[in-house]
Amino acid sequence: MTYQWITAALAATISAHPISNEDVLGQSVLNEVAHAISIAPTNTPTATWAPQTNGLSRTAVAIRLVSMQRADGRWMEGTNDVTSAALRMLRELSR
Repeated sequence: MTYQWITAALAATISAHPISNEDVLGQSVLNEVAHAISIAPTNTPTATWAPQTNGLSRTAVAIRLVSMQRADGRWMEGTNDVTSAALRMLRELSR
């Protein structure tokens, strides 16, 4: 009797919590992306840049980009302002 109850509870738990897809941004990540985009300056030079993703999922890339944003809303690679490229990537990832 106890074994059957545990099996039923486990089955219900597994079906209630689907496995997440790391290539689909969850709502909390989308919120962070939207915030990063909203505080970024719009008057930045056009830049071509891509951070090393090394096969990371879309979620991991979005988190990495958001965490790279500076307090002034910009993304810098050394002395180069790569904000426009980071914004393009975040917008693409959030689609």
